[in-house]
Amino acid sequence: MVANLTQTLSLLITANHILDYYSVVTGYGHISVRNPLNNSTFFMTGNGVPPALVRSPDDLDEFYLEDASPAAERSLNPMSTSERFIHQALLKRFPSVQSVVHSHSRAVIPFGIGGVPFQPTYHLAGGFIGAEAPVFEIADYYTPNDTQDLLVNKPRFGQALANTFLTPAHNTTTATATHVPAAPDYNLVLQRGHGFTTTATSIPQAVYRAVYTTWNAEVQATAITINDAAAPNRGVRYIAQRELADTATLDDGAYTRDWMLWAAQVGVNPLYKNDLGYAAIPEPMTIVTKR
Repeated sequence: MVANLTQTLSLLITANHILDYYSVVTGYGHISVRNPLNNSTFFMTGNGVPPALVRSPDDLDEFYLEDASPAAERSLNPMSTSERFIHQALLKRFPSVQSVVHSHSRAVIPFGIGGVPFQPTYHLAGGFIGAEAPVFEIADYYTPNDTQDLLVNKPRFGQALANTFLTPAHNTTTATATHVPAAPDYNLVLQRGHGFTTTATSIPQAVYRAVYTTWNAEVQATAITINDAAAPNRGVRYIAQRELADTATLDDGAYTRDWMLWAAQVGVNPLYKNDLGYAAIPEPMTIVTKR
């Protein structure tokens, strides 16, 4: 069926509420989606409104995919839109990516600074995390004149982050690069001292990956603590390589059941308002491309 903009924006509003409900975002953090009617723009959490309080299209910002410039003539809140380059770079680089989540999850941040690789601990997270999530080090891209506040608030920072979603064989900044695939090699990248970013083929899948990334971090930290206390020589047993491949099918479909529950939970919570109504997950859509 032809893409429905109202339905897409309704899902985006609901996504903001779910991410807040499960503490993936707070007053900060954001989610984006391609414009289903115009592939040259994307929408994201914005206008200075915390994710929990997003309720209408007026609380979202639209940007051009080419350079992250505003698609609408209105003043932008710099604190809520400065990291739009995360979303712009990933959506521009990878045609298969439809939605991006950026989070400052306190559960995940330690794995970007503590020297312990972030690894999948259980079946519902293994399929999209893969064997290990890479860590983006923004300090490698600073110049002496940059404000070094860890924010991905410049095009070159966004491009560098997008490169981290590729293996060395595909990364265009390495000598071994051959071609850039339509999909990222990694679905998840941690950001040192900042949080994480995850990509997906739909809004519900992006929310699923963001929530389960946070939960995986909690499980891994608990497992490490228990192991160190009881059997430090045994080591934590993570999801095996064959299991990673076989649990990928869960990531491809399991999010629909979670979305049904999560949307119902925020739909009856008086904190969250959605002026467009709480839309169901759409069937596969035909994207209308405008250049």
